[in-house]
Amino acid sequence: MPEPTQERLDAHRDHVRSVIASSAPKGESREGHRAPANSEVEAELRCWFKVMYSEGLSGASWPVEWGGRSDHHPLFDVITLEELIRARVPRTIDQVNLASGVLLKFGTEEQKAKYLPRIRSAEDVWCQLFSEPGAGSDLAGIRTRARRRDDGSFVLSGQKTWTTDGHWSDMGLAFARTSEGSSRHAGLTAFAVPMNAPGVVVRPMKTIGGVPEFNETFLDDVVLPPDSVLGEVDNGWSVAMSGLELERFGVGGTVSLLGMLVEDLVRLSRSLRIGDGMALDHDDILMAISNLDAEAEAAEAFVKQHVQMMLSGRDDEGGAATAKLLTTETYNRIAAYGVHLAESGTLEEDPDAELSRLRLEDAWLWSRALTISGGSSEVMRNILAKRRLGLPSARPK
Repeated sequence: MPEPTQERLDAHRDHVRSVIASSAPKGESREGHRAPANSEVEAELRCWFKVMYSEGLSGASWPVEWGGRSDHHPLFDVITLEELIRARVPRTIDQVNLASGVLLKFGTEEQKAKYLPRIRSAEDVWCQLFSEPGAGSDLAGIRTRARRRDDGSFVLSGQKTWTTDGHWSDMGLAFARTSEGSSRHAGLTAFAVPMNAPGVVVRPMKTIGGVPEFNETFLDDVVLPPDSVLGEVDNGWSVAMSGLELERFGVGGTVSLLGMLVEDLVRLSRSLRIGDGMALDHDDILMAISNLDAEAEAAEAFVKQHVQMMLSGRDDEGGAATAKLLTTETYNRIAAYGVHLAESGTLEEDPDAELSRLRLEDAWLWSRALTISGGSSEVMRNILAKRRLGLPSARPK
C-alpha cells in the first residue's frame, strides 16, 4: 500500500483535531480511570464512541461494506491515536477493537451483520473473557468448559478475572475449552457471550487507583446457541492469537504517552524544592530524567520502525511483543520515578506542577495493569525468547 502524501497525513491530523474539539467529552481523561463513573458519563462516552466511528477515527480500516473507508491508510490510525493521547480525551476500548478484528476475520456474514453495526453505533461495548484465576495470562491454561448439547448449543461453566469494562459491557469475547486436544493450545473455542445472559455474574473489583476497571466474571451454566461460536470449534487458539497481536501492538502504539510523562516529570521537577534548590538543580536527578527520556525515545523509535515494517509487508517476528514490552515497562519506570521524586521534596504553589504530579501518580498506579494486559511482561519475554532468539520451550517440571 503506497504511503499517503504529507498533505493527506496533515489533512487527517487536522480532521482528528477538529472532531476532538467539537465532540470529545469535556475535561481531562485520567489514565486508569477509563470506565464511566455513572450512567450520565456512560451515555457521554457511548455518544463519543459513535462519533469516532462516524467520523473515521475508529473503524475506518474495516471493509467498506461494514463501514470502513476506501481511502483509509494505517498511518491514519497512528495519527488518530497520537492526537487522542495528546488531547487527553477517551480513546477507543481495546477490547472492542479486539472483538471487531476477530469478527471481521472469523465471523460469518450473519455474525458480522448482527454485531458490527451495533459496535459502530456504540450500542454494544465488548469485553474479553480470557484470563482466569489459575491461568493468568496463560490462555492455554484456562479451565472454563463449554459442553456441547445434542441440539448443538453449548453450556459454559467457569470463572474469568481481570475482565476490563465487564461491568458495563454488553457482549463478551470468551474462550473456553471444548475438548482435550493433542496440546495445551488445542481444544479451545471462541464464543460471543451476551453479558446479560442467565448465569453470567459480574463483580467489579477496585484497582489500587480506587476505581472499578476490572471485574471477576462467573459463567454458571450459561447456555449459548450454536451461532455464538466465532471461528471453528476447537480452533480458538488461532482466533485468540489474531486478536492479541492487535491488542499487543495497540498497547505498544500508546508510546507517545511516554514523552508526555517525561514532560510531566520535568514540569514537576522545576517546582519541586529539595534542600536549598529545585529538583532540576541536582545533577543526579537531571541524569535520571535524561536516562528516562532516552528510554522513551528508544521505545518510540522501535515502535515507529515496527509500524513501517508492518506497512511494507516485511516480517517482524516478535515485533509486537517487543513494542508492548518496551512501552509498558518504560511507562512504569517513568511514573515510578516521578512518584518517588515527588515524595522527596516540597512542591511549590504551581497548579501545572500539581497536575503533573497527579498524572504521574495515576500513571504509576495504572502501570502494573499495562504490564499485564494483552499478555504479561513475562509472557512477552517468553515470546521473544522463542521467536527472536530461537530458544526452546522450558521443560515441564
